[in-house]
Amino acid sequence: MERPEGARERVRFPARGGRLRDTFNRCVALTAVAGLALSGWAVWLEAEEHRDRQASRARITDACAGLADPDRVLGLHGGTARAVQGSDVTQWFTKDATPGRCVIYRVGEPGTTYGHFEMEVWTNPAEWETNVVGAAVHPFQQQSRSDLTAPAPVDVTRRADHSPDYPLDNPGEDDGRLGHYNDDSATFKVTCEKPKNDITSVNVRTKADYDDVSFTDRLTLIELAAEAAYKAADHFDCTPEQRLPVTFARLWIPDTGLKAAASAEGSCRWYADFLRAEGDDARLPDRALASPAGEHSFKETCLLAASPARVKRAWPALSGESVPHLDDVLDDSPWHLQTDSFFGDEAREVTPTAFGDRGSRIEPGTAGEFSGSVWWASSICDGEPAVHTLGVSTSYADVAGPRLRALFRSYVERVTAARDCEDITFPTPSA
Repeated sequence: MERPEGARERVRFPARGGRLRDTFNRCVALTAVAGLALSGWAVWLEAEEHRDRQASRARITDACAGLADPDRVLGLHGGTARAVQGSDVTQWFTKDATPGRCVIYRVGEPGTTYGHFEMEVWTNPAEWETNVVGAAVHPFQQQSRSDLTAPAPVDVTRRADHSPDYPLDNPGEDDGRLGHYNDDSATFKVTCEKPKNDITSVNVRTKADYDDVSFTDRLTLIELAAEAAYKAADHFDCTPEQRLPVTFARLWIPDTGLKAAASAEGSCRWYADFLRAEGDDARLPDRALASPAGEHSFKETCLLAASPARVKRAWPALSGESVPHLDDVLDDSPWHLQTDSFFGDEAREVTPTAFGDRGSRIEPGTAGEFSGSVWWASSICDGEPAVHTLGVSTSYADVAGPRLRALFRSYVERVTAARDCEDITFPTPSA
């Protein structure tokens, strides 16, 4: 058919959005395929994590003899699904194989391992040394070693490696009866109502093997220790004097910083009173690290140390005395002493140490001195034995020597008075 004259020819173009629509459809299809792939990958990863977690739970249960909740252990330090037991694990969950320890490592990428969790279980009387006092105690060891390369002189005694032990407060109970905790560990004690097989108590210590333990993790450590202690006590036929719910009235925030000794409170209150009564002395410590004094704690500690300013002030009067070089004292061998009191079971487990030497366990009811490094006295508190010790660092023994007798007597008199203790036995004057 002919076009009318003057009419224009129509040119047909492809639909305007055709190519864009095709491109869009292809993208949608590729996205869908990618989504399915990613979804499958996510499902695989989730399944893999589930398998890792199940395997880790089994390892923890096996390593710690079923005493530690594996999910709570995995939840420490932000949580992990991959953990392995340490090669130094001791199998101990039988009556003839205590004490024992399990170690759990966190697995990272690519296959690296990191410290995560440890647990120790022992019964009293203990087969290992649980309360070591004297020169073997190094409260500033990490501080002195880690800061040797610092550009400026380091104040080693400003902060201790670990906080002292804080008593656990259970609702309705007196302070410290159940155990204690510090910045990275917790210890829980179950005292047997009627001892069987010579076992008077069952003890569990849990530890976070990493830095900067959170408040939540610290609470988890305490609860893990308590639950494990009750389970272990059942195994050893140790009927608790009283089985209490694992809840706590309050928790202090552990502190590692030493404060001015003249205003010390808690477990170091006795020393502040001593300074007020006896007067200050350049040879005596001017710093203290205390914890709240639990009315029924089975262990109580006070750490005392000299600041660099105090050491420099005393130094001119030390000529001819057996002391290390001044720089050694300031950097690596700080002047410090520590008082410890142990009550009940713990009083039978105290081992004195000196430089390179260990003495025999201290017998409750005795008093004496070991190699110039440890003094001890005994008493009876609430019908149970107690041992009170004063440990002195090797570099400080000769410097503080002339004041140790008065210092130690003041400590023992005050800690025994606070607990209404009787039958106090002091070292003889010849010691």
